[in-house]
Amino acid sequence: MATIRREDGFSVAEAMVAGLILVIGGLAVLATVDTAARSTFRAEQSQVEVNRLQEEIERIVQLPFAQVALTSVPAHDTAAGNPNWRVSGTDFALSRNGTDKRALVHEGGSLQGGGTVTGAAVAPGPTPFESGDVSGSIYRYVVWLNDDSCPESLCPGSQDKKRVIVAALLDQTGSGGERAYQEVHADLVDPDAEPVENPLPPGEDQDSAWQFWLTDTPCNYDIRQPIVADHATHNTLGICDDELKTGETQGAPDLMFTEAPDLDPNFPPGDQPLYDYAQDVEPAENPGQDRGLQMKVPSGLAGMSECLPLDPEGLSEAEKQWKIHKWLSPEIPDGYDVLLEGRGTLSLWTQTINGAIHPGKICAYLFTRELDPDGQPVDAAVVNLDDPLAGDDFVYEESPWPSGDFAEIEIPMHFAAANGGAVHLLPGTRLGLAVAVHRDATLPGDGLQFNYDTPSFDSKLEIKTNSLLPIFNP
Repeated sequence: MATIRREDGFSVAEAMVAGLILVIGGLAVLATVDTAARSTFRAEQSQVEVNRLQEEIERIVQLPFAQVALTSVPAHDTAAGNPNWRVSGTDFALSRNGTDKRALVHEGGSLQGGGTVTGAAVAPGPTPFESGDVSGSIYRYVVWLNDDSCPESLCPGSQDKKRVIVAALLDQTGSGGERAYQEVHADLVDPDAEPVENPLPPGEDQDSAWQFWLTDTPCNYDIRQPIVADHATHNTLGICDDELKTGETQGAPDLMFTEAPDLDPNFPPGDQPLYDYAQDVEPAENPGQDRGLQMKVPSGLAGMSECLPLDPEGLSEAEKQWKIHKWLSPEIPDGYDVLLEGRGTLSLWTQTINGAIHPGKICAYLFTRELDPDGQPVDAAVVNLDDPLAGDDFVYEESPWPSGDFAEIEIPMHFAAANGGAVHLLPGTRLGLAVAVHRDATLPGDGLQFNYDTPSFDSKLEIKTNSLLPIFNP
């Protein structure tokens, strides 16, 4: 068969192949540009959200104590992704899973000493806002609390303290995707009920969630370190003194810290970098485009649970560092005894590998760590009270798992110590978190992808406590 050649010497087949290569290259460039644009917009969304929440909370806390009340009771919303889902009649749930309900402070509400609330100056919303191409709505709540720092003889009743909760729910966009709402809290004490002399010891006395953001910093550091480049997976199966290790050598777990990730000052706010935390676990397709931490699915575990154990050291499982990842808080300093209330929420930004469409399932673990006299770690995992058969793991699944772009999932935690009592964090101990991919037959071997330690993807752990909290940052 004769080959048809054009005047420039190329055959028609050669021209078609060249054109196909050009199209494929163009699609790859477009995919990269699209990913960068989405990440840039998410960073912009996060900054706008933080700024707006801070403005709202500062405005409200400057009001006279009596005026910090809702002008009306917000209506319940049936969508769990809306903050008003936590409204039940005249109560509001402090926990995102609908628990820990407290009475709303609202115009016309009853006062314990007689009379009703008047002069309310806080509109519940939703109040729409817009900043450039970022838009959303602000929701406001005020609830009654009892001031535990003031004795009943001086502060009778349970209406001597108020908590202000402000939430921002962003409008969904094609570039930003659907994001979980963010919220901030502030507690206000009645100045007329507070004793004249009531000094507080150093720390943060707050009846709210203790927040830890997941970082890419090994826990031999006390504060977050800047990320400067892509790198191989941190082996987090050792102790903090092991420092950073990769490959099969056990190294320091990563740090979870009480300050949210900030914008990298070396880059414009709208052009923040995203790094690859697992260059040694590259997917077969588009190996240069994955970001964050890629975790593989464990292999067969004969006679074992579908979740890897918190300490997989005794298993013949290969490449454990790719299948379970651990974070530790800084050490609890002397003089503190942090009592956990048994409720928490893990928020993770995640997606499938290469946008594949399939179910996903992960296992999360919450534990305390101390070192024995020989310097060996002693990890005490909490017990999952909502699923006694699960033991020490919290399983979360979605079908399909988020794909094509990172999305935020939330894993509620209801727990107790192994002996059934409360969990205490004493001096020298650390709070720990671990995440692993569930060994499910429907999951591909490539596993799942997670992102954190960036304003765009600020994965974090929130734990309820009434205790005096240490300040870790200097």
